[in-house]
Amino acid sequence: MSEVRPNVAVLQVTRDKVFPGLAVRAWHRVQERVRQPELRHTLARAIALMRPRGAAGQKMQTSADLELALDGVTHFRGFLSTERSAQLHDMLARMPCRDPWKPQLGKFAVDAAPVGTHVADIPAAPTLLALHQIACDPHLVSLAATYFGSRPYLDSIQAWWSLPGNTEPEEAENYHRDNDGIRFLKFFLYLTDVGENNGPHRFVRGSHREARLLQRRRLSDEEVRDCFGDERMLSMTGLAGDSFMEDTFGIHKGQLPRTARRLLVQFRYSLTPTIFRSPVLVARSPDIDRTQVTSLLHERG
Repeated sequence: MSEVRPNVAVLQVTRDKVFPGLAVRAWHRVQERVRQPELRHTLARAIALMRPRGAAGQKMQTSADLELALDGVTHFRGFLSTERSAQLHDMLARMPCRDPWKPQLGKFAVDAAPVGTHVADIPAAPTLLALHQIACDPHLVSLAATYFGSRPYLDSIQAWWSLPGNTEPEEAENYHRDNDGIRFLKFFLYLTDVGENNGPHRFVRGSHREARLLQRRRLSDEEVRDCFGDERMLSMTGLAGDSFMEDTFGIHKGQLPRTARRLLVQFRYSLTPTIFRSPVLVARSPDIDRTQVTSLLHERG
């Protein structure tokens, strides 16, 4: 894959506090109760028939497509160079953060995060043109289109710091399944080096296809290990610029960092709009090819 070259431009916010409509909220309530992977896949295939094909009908399957289908994850080492990763890192490091689990703390700089903060979300991340360029990379969009069987929605762009200094995991630092939509993928990009002490993402290979531990709750390390075995529990260590795409209906978590913080960017692609869509709309970017991806982050027009 050729490297995506980040741009330092910031896109104009045209609307803020955008909320999903009633139909999207109702559909979410329905699909989150469908837990069996085979039934979810069957429903997704039926929905895909009603969506434009986009890149789904334009290429042969690749090894990455097969890894996504079988393992639920595929990796891209060196997706961004060290230089470009550092540029994005520095841009995001200057942006205010907030704790998504403790909104009463207000905004703060990452270097001044309140004691006890596990996650420092960066609300302004979706305004960076560089991240939109990455999100609309033709190879990533094509992977999502093939996985869904139709043109994907670009649902959200997020970035956050995972911070050390805490002893017990919080929220998504415990194993769980995401239920964002009936079929969706997340592309994760590291912007710091991530070793075992920096909070690596962990994923149970193939669990997106298996009807085990389907409860809507946080799962302990022990019950996941007892159910799937150590050999299937992947730890996503890597360098700044490394990335991976994953079906996070599979069992996963963000490991609690022990010694150093982690900066990660996440892009969500979905078969249908989700209730987790970006609340911010920005001016339309020329990088968006409307025939290949339907962006829910850009004003129409």
